[in-house]
Amino acid sequence: MQITEIYKSLQGESTHAGLPCVFVRLTGCNLRCSWCDSEYTFQGGRKMTPEEVWDEVRQLSPNGGLVEITGGEAESGLWSGFPPKSSRSWM
Repeated sequence: MQITEIYKSLQGESTHAGLPCVFVRLTGCNLRCSWCDSEYTFQGGRKMTPEEVWDEVRQLSPNGGLVEITGGEAESGLWSGFPPKSSRSWM
């Protein structure tokens, strides 16, 4: 997986607005939507395994909670294998 950033913040959208959330922002998208606010994610990032991503998520939210995978183009398979099977008991 190519990851631009992983951080904890408050969810600002949906019925989860206001709740603490760990955001996993993927790198890479070929759509170039006119409303995109994350052009900095088109390139770069760092290569991480799903297990490495999940370890970082758990460090930011050790007691579980809301995780949002964002960025990238959903149909591209950028996030396949996430979350790893080893994480299912944490969720």
